[in-house]
Amino acid sequence: MHRVASTYLWFSPLAFIVLAGLYHGVNFWAGVAGGLVHFALVVIGMHADGAFKPRGGRSGFMLGPALLVLGGAVVWATGPSGPPDPAHLAVAEYNQAGLTLGFFVTFLGFAALVPALASTRERAPGSVGLACFALMFVGWWVDTTVRSVVRRSPFISMPREQWPELLRLFLNFSQSVLGIGLPLGYLAGAVFAGMALRAGWVRRGAGRLMLIYCLLGVPLSAVRIFLPVAHLSDMPFFLYPYLPPAMICIIPYYVGVLRLKKHDVQIDY
Repeated sequence: MHRVASTYLWFSPLAFIVLAGLYHGVNFWAGVAGGLVHFALVVIGMHADGAFKPRGGRSGFMLGPALLVLGGAVVWATGPSGPPDPAHLAVAEYNQAGLTLGFFVTFLGFAALVPALASTRERAPGSVGLACFALMFVGWWVDTTVRSVVRRSPFISMPREQWPELLRLFLNFSQSVLGIGLPLGYLAGAVFAGMALRAGWVRRGAGRLMLIYCLLGVPLSAVRIFLPVAHLSDMPFFLYPYLPPAMICIIPYYVGVLRLKKHDVQIDY
């Protein structure tokens, strides 16, 4: 079981597709049950890779990667229940709360990882990546809060043109903040992917692919926010890899997995 769960860590983001089928094709509770199974497998896999074993002075360094993995597991478990639908308020709030929790745990992972780096040369860019992800989280939280208020308001059933001017102003502001925050989230992923590449946690080819994905996400995630598209079929195909907000966590998640599985790699320079 431990070996299966350890292998599952490499493929757990694919649970997003399976869980989306459960949430939308079966029912909400089937998706919740599937998400719990997914999360349990991730935790067992982390245990199999020694995430919770004492490592002396290096135990603090392993806290960051463990939190990165857990944050990713949370967004894969809850993100497929979206996108938020005002007609199903409880599900919408569950989706947004789950993503917010996953982003926060990922942020804590970065916050724990950066101070534990032994080299000042690594801590400097790591601090930049941490700041970028913190700003992303603030932007996400602002947008989520405003949209939650809108979903609960009596104006949600009215055409947007009939909304109070102040409400439309807040919604446009939150969208603008998110349009700035999401690119910063991908920029943070690029910073930490570069750190993983230099530290030898990932092979050069895979590390470069991680960097390319994140760097492309910086402009494309902003386009995704501001592009006026009424239906998913109208969305340009090149934006699909950046469509779910949970994709922000995919590179930080794999940085955490790689660090756990390369626990014998030295990071001192």
